[in-house]
Amino acid sequence: MPELTDRNAIPQPAEPVLRVRALSKTYGTTRVLSDVSFDLIAGEVLTLLGPSGCGKSTTLRLVAGLEQPDAGEVWIRGRLVASGADHRAMVPPEGRKVGLVFQSYAIWPHMTVTQNIAYPLKVRRIDRDTIASKVAEIIRLVKLEGLGDRMPPELSGGQQQRVALARALVYEPDLLLLDEPLSNLDSVLRKEMCAQLKMLQSRLATTVLYVTHDQKEAMSLSNRVVVMNQGRIEQIGSPNAVYEQPSSRFVQDFVGQTIRLRGTVEADEPRLRVRIGDSAIEVGNGERMLRPGAAVEVSMRPEDVVLQTACPPAGNCLAGHIVEVMYYGDHFECAVRIDGPEQQVVVLNAEKRQNAAPGNRIFLGIDQTRVKLWPL
Repeated sequence: MPELTDRNAIPQPAEPVLRVRALSKTYGTTRVLSDVSFDLIAGEVLTLLGPSGCGKSTTLRLVAGLEQPDAGEVWIRGRLVASGADHRAMVPPEGRKVGLVFQSYAIWPHMTVTQNIAYPLKVRRIDRDTIASKVAEIIRLVKLEGLGDRMPPELSGGQQQRVALARALVYEPDLLLLDEPLSNLDSVLRKEMCAQLKMLQSRLATTVLYVTHDQKEAMSLSNRVVVMNQGRIEQIGSPNAVYEQPSSRFVQDFVGQTIRLRGTVEADEPRLRVRIGDSAIEVGNGERMLRPGAAVEVSMRPEDVVLQTACPPAGNCLAGHIVEVMYYGDHFECAVRIDGPEQQVVVLNAEKRQNAAPGNRIFLGIDQTRVKLWPL
């Protein structure tokens, strides 16, 4: 029988733009990176996501050529550019044809916008007419028209970041490396720049390795996300897969918000049933073989829980009482204490029309297919 194929699948190139194999790095006695491996294909945005100190920026620096790996290899366009095992390869940053943008912008304050953007072409000895044409085009793409003669101190933070981005893109690198590029911007400008960056990347089909600790940036910009923790990769997958199907407790807690409750398996037939306080709910067992009496952590996303004033006869609900209500303009945030001796508390959003108030009896409607269990 012939193998089935997805007609909508994008043909993959034989050679990824970037191949990272078993990278490790130690500073003194501290191991900051352990056996990190991934591929990055042409036109893809791959984000390294994790908390501070997890090794994501170190990985990017090794790819850029700013650090030498202790072990492992980095390949760009099929060319070995770094090898840690025997140090047989260590191509300097300028020889790797990568663009690099830091969170600090790193644009030269004594040069105009045009001079900053033109610099990578000038050092590569591109002719003046070509430089002028390329700089004008990239200025238009990053929406800096009319600002070519400005000096960096005269620009806003968002404009300075666009200058840094334009400078990295103007010579058409094989790979664009972005290290927390939006972290110095305020929340409104950050959201705006994130949207502009996504549109620009889509238009240019640039291959991007992006580093951030911000989950929203990672989820909105990326084709795939690499979740890192303590120098290792916890999970690689699409934003949807990482959010909806976390492979570990760390991934679930770090990517998005999570409600966590302690419970005990009450029955495993005909369906798995878990007691939490005075209530018992049915949950999807998945691949876990849990037996009655087992202590578990019941976790779910807040958006998968519905606040209800009553539980229908066939409902799957946890009973509780509202203990506090916080007003946020477009919605309320309710702290709900689950009925039972442990008095566990969860925080959930409520629409203003629900008229939530402290002391009200409330029920948490649970979708059993959206619950994950972790043995304790």
